[in-house]
Amino acid sequence: MDSVFDRIAVIGAGPVGTITAAFLARAGKSVFLTDVRPDRIQAVRERGLRVEGKADHFTVWPAAAETSKAGLPAFRPDWVFLSVKSFSLTSLLDELTGLIDPGAKFLILQNGLDNEEEAARRLGRDRVFRAVINFAGMLREPGVVHVSFFNPPNYVGALTPDGAPAARRLAEVLTLAGMETRSVPDIKRYEWIKTILAAALMPVCGPTGLTMKEARDLPETRFLCERILQESIAVASRLGYDFGAGFFSECLDYLAKTDNHKPSSSVDLEAGLPVEYVFQPIIDWGRTVQSPTPCLETLTLVMRALEKRRN
Repeated sequence: MDSVFDRIAVIGAGPVGTITAAFLARAGKSVFLTDVRPDRIQAVRERGLRVEGKADHFTVWPAAAETSKAGLPAFRPDWVFLSVKSFSLTSLLDELTGLIDPGAKFLILQNGLDNEEEAARRLGRDRVFRAVINFAGMLREPGVVHVSFFNPPNYVGALTPDGAPAARRLAEVLTLAGMETRSVPDIKRYEWIKTILAAALMPVCGPTGLTMKEARDLPETRFLCERILQESIAVASRLGYDFGAGFFSECLDYLAKTDNHKPSSSVDLEAGLPVEYVFQPIIDWGRTVQSPTPCLETLTLVMRALEKRRN
């Protein structure tokens, strides 16, 4: 029954890709892990993938770990999980053209809004699925990921009604692998929820250097987080997303579960790496529907200025 889920390629060995690849490999799936960074792949070849922290503690070896995607045609994946930064998606899709069997399906594991639409334009809507994950971690070192946040379930959805059975089966496979996941018919709704939550912390933590726990606990920055939540919820409402009267409080409860570490955008900012502004679409949509986001936009501009200075 699982034959079409036996061979899974995971592209991107950052925290999310590493966690996903490790759980799938432990569940007996044949996993092809690839990343452009040689240090990450070399570590996996020598010591395997090690997971620690809130989710579990184990070490496992994927079937293959490569810096090149040239081995993908021979591997013949049933599924390709894309776990790279959203700004790398277009170039990645160009690179994958001709490498993947037409029958393979793709799961977008990225944060942000509407990334799956870009993939669907290139690959076809029937082949593309979207995940919204509720776990996070940090690479202690290449091949070693500390899971700092694990608040199941995750969600997956198809882009067409015909894809619903595959989405349901994918959710079952991920759940059996230890990553509790639900299939939903309205995945875009969950994209918005996740992006709103990210927007509440990322642009506050980046310019201040605070951890997520510090940003939500300090009165001054907690005020900023709450204002951004209000702005973002208003934009979503203009677009027809009604999350209910208690959604603001639910967001605060969710943020209260975050750990004392920095979000990936802060880590990249401090390291002088390109920052993934997953919350920028909220600003863009706000302009489109005439729902202003002054707090979110101001902090985003400050963060972009810091990024330019550090690069």
